Amino acid sequence: MKIEEAEGFLKKGRTIEEFVGKIDWKDFEKFVKEIFSANGFGSTSNFRFKTKKRFEIDIIATRNNLVFLADCKEWDKGRYKNSGLRKAAEDQIQRSVEFEKFFRKNPIAKSKFKLKSNPKITPLIVTWHDEIITEHKNCFVVPVWKLNSFLLEYGSY
Repeated sequence: MKIEEAEGFLKKGRTIEEFVGKIDWKDFEKFVKEIFSANGFGSTSNFRFKTKKRFEIDIIATRNNLVFLADCKEWDKGRYKNSGLRKAAEDQIQRSVEFEKFFRKNPIAKSKFKLKSNPKITPLIVTWHDEIITEHKNCFVVPVWKLNSFLLEYGSY
């Protein structure tokens, strides 16, 4: 999935929701990864690691010493969505804590991600739609169509 495809879709008068509704979860993750790349981030998809138990992070995006650990959620609207988002944010925060432990003890990971000893790690949930919840316990919830703006303005958060 290319950013140019989304731009072409929008130029035809279609909505971002229509565009996102036509792609599957794999393409959604690829699209999110492309947005990070367009903003100068290196990224890794579906990174698995183990501390006391196994974890997986959809996308790890790094630039300088800034790290976003992104979980891509393609949920549609639903009755219990807000509580689900809070739970997803808490799970992502836990993965972030465990990733930091893993990173500190693993010189190969430090080399792979080209990070210094104290990176700024930020948990992030990327959704298809605008949500009522935009941040939960320092985990940001950002719709994919606002991700570029979020990355450009991140320093002000």
